[in-house]
Amino acid sequence: MSKVPTPRCIIVRHGQTEWSKSGHYTGKTDLPLTKYGEGQMLRTGKSIFENNRFINPNHITYVFTSPRLRARRTVELVLNPLTEEQRSRFRIIVDEDLAEWDYGDYEGLVTDEIVELRHSRGLDRERPWNIWSDGCENGESTHEIGLRLSRAIARIQNLHKKHWEEGIPSDIMVFAHGHALRYFAALWFQLGEEKACETPEERANPHSYDDDTVPYVQLEKYNYLIKNPNFLLDAGGLGVLSYAHRNLHEPSLELAGTFLCPPEGGVGKHSKVVPSRNDA
Repeated sequence: MSKVPTPRCIIVRHGQTEWSKSGHYTGKTDLPLTKYGEGQMLRTGKSIFENNRFINPNHITYVFTSPRLRARRTVELVLNPLTEEQRSRFRIIVDEDLAEWDYGDYEGLVTDEIVELRHSRGLDRERPWNIWSDGCENGESTHEIGLRLSRAIARIQNLHKKHWEEGIPSDIMVFAHGHALRYFAALWFQLGEEKACETPEERANPHSYDDDTVPYVQLEKYNYLIKNPNFLLDAGGLGVLSYAHRNLHEPSLELAGTFLCPPEGGVGKHSKVVPSRNDA
């Protein structure tokens, strides 16, 4: 059996901003991290790479980030403990497909204000507003965000497949936002509704990133959500997505996150290969 660890996708929500703290919907607004948020993500990087070594930096192959300032700053802070030699082993790619949900008319509002606004417009008379199915006025529908996140996932899973076949350990980190990453995690293991790519928009390559080492994957179908996946990911939080039974056809949620326990008595078909914490 291969000694290469099962590939992982490590998702990281950006650190605290004033609006993440107050609950205001933050899509395209380019807010900086708070002072607490800056320290929060520095501590996170030190913990996962130095103090506890939950992530082996030599296993990182790519870092993908949303274009928003708060996400890109979080990348800088979390990767701060790494040496220049370690950073040279992977590429950092800004990907528009990882931007937060476009909230449209709801940008900068809190939930109660959104509900009141929609009621004033004659909406939601029969049931409460649900962003996962109803989307945002003059912003993105659930089909639109589902499509772009499906594209991002297809590229990452394609890279994992390539690295697995080449015998290369591959942890890919994704830095983005609260709604986008919860949606991303649900789509990773194919929750939601499936739709064939039929329209020009669904079949288009929007060139959301600029890096020739990441092949574009033409989707024939994609998934979108119609209800809340009931995942939590606070500002600064981490999650881990991987594959069950060391089978890349079984994308799964790693409930243990980065906190991995080595399997007892060797590696079985249900186990991950967990390298030594001193493994280079």
